[in-house]
Amino acid sequence: MNLKNLLSVAAIALILVTGCKKSNNDVVEEKPEVASASPLATFQSSAANYQLFVYRYDEVTATWTKRIASHFSTIASDGTSLGFTNPNVENSGVNLFGMVGFYSTAIGTTNIKEAKINVEKVLQFFPSAEGSKTGVVKVVTQDVVITIKAGGTFKIGISGEGTYDETTKVIDLTVNFNETAIGGAAKVTYKYKLSVAALTL
Repeated sequence: MNLKNLLSVAAIALILVTGCKKSNNDVVEEKPEVASASPLATFQSSAANYQLFVYRYDEVTATWTKRIASHFSTIASDGTSLGFTNPNVENSGVNLFGMVGFYSTAIGTTNIKEAKINVEKVLQFFPSAEGSKTGVVKVVTQDVVITIKAGGTFKIGISGEGTYDETTKVIDLTVNFNETAIGGAAKVTYKYKLSVAALTL
């Protein structure tokens, strides 16, 4: 191999090595989002039988519903998630996003104690910046187990997200329900407002 060819090969090798090094340096590992526990101090209380004021927007009437009761909230074991469970009544549950009413035909009742809906992790909060009082709230994607009065269970999937504001103490939320387990649609969407105080809507 003559000197000219040897120099050409060396130059190509140098370019390849430099390119590889640059490529490796350009790789930026994204850190996974970490939910903040701080907003829980605003939206949760240690008061007995505490529950948020929850309202759903009715697309048919173009109005907000009355308060959807029985949203007993609890802080999950991870310390950063807000759940909805009923620690006050043994073998009971909550009316998570009005699901007991939505699926009363499949359940066989509108009684929350018989539906037994309890979900440890439902909402996680992600501030828009460090120390911010506003941000994104996400519904933990999962299947919610619902008990049938006559025996057995079925599952409805939930997912979604929205925004929260610790100053107004209001969460605006869009929730998607997967109803395929009971012959429904894969995505049924509703809008909600969750508030520390009663709202006039």
